[in-house]
Amino acid sequence: MITALGRGTVLIADEDSERAQRLKNRLSSMGYSTSIQSNARKTLRRIQSRSVNAVIISSSIGDMHISGFLETLRKANLATGIVIYGKNISAEDAISWMKSGAEDIILHIEDEQALKAAIQRAFSFSIRAIENKSSSESSGKEGIPQLLYRSRIMGDVVRRARKVAPVKVTVLITGESGTGKDVLAKQIHAISGRTGSFMALNCAAIPETLLEDELFGHERGAYTGAERAREGKFEAASYGTLLLDEIGEIPPDTQVKLLRILEDSLVTRLGSNQPRPVDVRLIAATNSNLKSAVKTGTFREDLYYRLKVVEIHMPPLRARKGDIPMLAMSFLREAAEKHNLPLPEITSEALEHLVTFSWPGNVRQLRNLMESLLIISGSVIDTVDLPPEIADLPSGETQKLFTELPISLDELENLAIKKTLEITGGNRTRAAELLKIGRRTLQRKLKEM
Repeated sequence: MITALGRGTVLIADEDSERAQRLKNRLSSMGYSTSIQSNARKTLRRIQSRSVNAVIISSSIGDMHISGFLETLRKANLATGIVIYGKNISAEDAISWMKSGAEDIILHIEDEQALKAAIQRAFSFSIRAIENKSSSESSGKEGIPQLLYRSRIMGDVVRRARKVAPVKVTVLITGESGTGKDVLAKQIHAISGRTGSFMALNCAAIPETLLEDELFGHERGAYTGAERAREGKFEAASYGTLLLDEIGEIPPDTQVKLLRILEDSLVTRLGSNQPRPVDVRLIAATNSNLKSAVKTGTFREDLYYRLKVVEIHMPPLRARKGDIPMLAMSFLREAAEKHNLPLPEITSEALEHLVTFSWPGNVRQLRNLMESLLIISGSVIDTVDLPPEIADLPSGETQKLFTELPISLDELENLAIKKTLEITGGNRTRAAELLKIGRRTLQRKLKEM
């Protein structure tokens, strides 16, 4: 386990023993615990048998292709960050390896600043992977979908969720449709320590006349057809968590009753005057702007502030492009297991199109596409298998470029930098190498943008 971001175990994999020893001495002087392996296969066995936070491996190591090395690590789901170094790494290989799970590519390991930054990124990945694994193990619940991420923006979301999970306060999760708000709510419940069930209700999918019955339940004879008493979601979720999705669709009268329950922890069934105590952790989710609804009078202001004791915003998929390769492969494996079909390969060109697409339907759209591609494609998923809007049409900034020509060279350069940073998930070291400029030059250009 890593005790601090700057400390941990680094494994050096290089056939050149003198170069490996020089690198070991440099890393040791920075405070890292280091060891050396002479080939990739021994490195894999070492990672699988003992805890290793980061591996820095030579691109010229001969007993195993780097792609195969990364693939084996990915399948084993090990919490190890990978850094690859070498002087003659092509841009094509660099992009392919990063998509396969490498945290960084270094062309000049003599650059101490770049080396240290790369190791820190590898450690950050290791920490996140360990946290995700411990979160899953500590929940003690099967069927809890996991939040897969490598991007900083999703790391911030998960850290905020982990802080709020053990505390019984209401949480408001905002974000576009399809971003995974329900998955985050399940994660919060899974690590909250609450012993009751997780229950969810989509407020927009229930007719207004039935919503209160679903929420609060009813007594026998409360209305025509109520032949027996029935508990609502608040009672059913007692000692657990209740997710109210699309909370903005709740009508005004129900909003009043919901506010009263949150304040008093008492629920009254329809047809009864007897309040019942409930112990429920409420999470609300919405893709609408509740603040605007408050201003227009369609949503109660007191309920709004009662719901957003803690607010967590789920970012759209276009804001976390660095997560797309991992998510795409995970959804593909998931679909292959579901349908009992062999797992196809996906070309780097097809993956590149997935990364640059704008994804209006967010994670849900990506998941559905990967299932469709599994079924309609062969053993290899290529660009020709993708829908036209992903395979052919220019997206976002590129489409804007073609419609607003002429464009200045400065604007063209800025666009190239921006798109490269999107592809690398914001990693400036990788972006500088792909753009074939120095990292300091990239930093200067970013300041000038």
